[in-house]
Amino acid sequence: MKSKYCIQGRKLLSSYCATHGIFHKQCGKIIIANESQENDLMDLFQLGKSKNMAGLSLLTKDEISHHEPRIMGSLGLKIDSTGILDAHALMNSFYQDSQTLDHDYLYKSTVLDCTIISNGYEITIQSPASELEKVRSKWVINAAGLNSDLISQMILPKNKLPELIYSKGYYFSLSSRWKDKFSHLIYPMPDKEHRSLGVHLSFDQTGTSKLGPDAHFLENRIEDYSMDESLLNHFFEEASKYIIGLNKEDLSPDFSGIRPKIKNDALSFEDFYIAHESEKGFPGWINLIGIDSPGLTSAIAIGEDVAAWIYES
Repeated sequence: MKSKYCIQGRKLLSSYCATHGIFHKQCGKIIIANESQENDLMDLFQLGKSKNMAGLSLLTKDEISHHEPRIMGSLGLKIDSTGILDAHALMNSFYQDSQTLDHDYLYKSTVLDCTIISNGYEITIQSPASELEKVRSKWVINAAGLNSDLISQMILPKNKLPELIYSKGYYFSLSSRWKDKFSHLIYPMPDKEHRSLGVHLSFDQTGTSKLGPDAHFLENRIEDYSMDESLLNHFFEEASKYIIGLNKEDLSPDFSGIRPKIKNDALSFEDFYIAHESEKGFPGWINLIGIDSPGLTSAIAIGEDVAAWIYES
C-alpha cells in the first residue's frame, strides 16, 4: 500500500498544489551509498523499476559530484519525481476546502468512548470545558494518528488490530552558509535497524537546509517534543558521511516530531493498515492505522479510496 499510495498520491498532490497555488517543486532526490552499500542500492533501484517508477537512474561517483558538488558517495540513485512542498499551506488549503463543505471541527476535544448502536456508532467526546458530548454517525473514519489504535480498540477486539509504537525524530538545521547549496534532496541508505530513512538532507522554499529525522522508539506513549541537543554529534557524524566540508558548528537544534509505527517483534518495516472493518462485523468503521511516511504524500490518494468505499455503499 505504501508503494501504491505514494506513487498515486504524488501525482494527485502535485496537481492539487498547482491548482491551489501552493508552493511545490520537483527537485528530485539522490540516495547515496558507500562501497559496502552498493548492492543494497541496486536492490532499491530494481524495486523502483518493479513499481514502474519513471525517472530512475544510477549515478557514478563522478556523476554524483556533477549533480551535487558538495556531496560524496560511491554510487547514487537519482529519483526525478521527488519534490518538496509547503506542508503548512497544504494543511490550510485542505481546511479551507473542508469549511466550504459545511464540516464541523471540535478542537481540543478528547474521544472517551465509542459504542455500537442500531444504525452505526456513538462517540463520546469531552470538550475543552469538560462537558461530555455524544455524536452519532453511520460512518466513522478513524484517522487519529498517534492514537488511532487506541480508538479502534474501543470498538474492535485488541487482538484483531495492529498496535502502535511511537518513533521520535529530531531535526537539526544547517547554518546560512549552506543556503541554496543543494538542488536535490540527499538521502543515505535506509536505516533498517530503526525503520527509518536515515538522517537525510532536505531544504524548504527559501533554500534553508536541515538534517533529519533520525528515529528513536519511545518506551511509553508520551508526546514529548523537546529537543535533545546532545544528538548534535550523532547528526554531524551521519551527515559528514556524505556532505563535503560540513563543520559541527554548522548544526543547530531545530524541532522534533513523532510518527506512529506499527509494532512487530522484529521492529521491521510495516505497511499502512487501511481497512473498512465490515468483514470483521463492523460496517461503517474505517481504520487508518500506522500512517507514517509516506503518509503526507499519500494523503489525497488514501482519501479518495476511503470516500469511494462510502459512496459505493
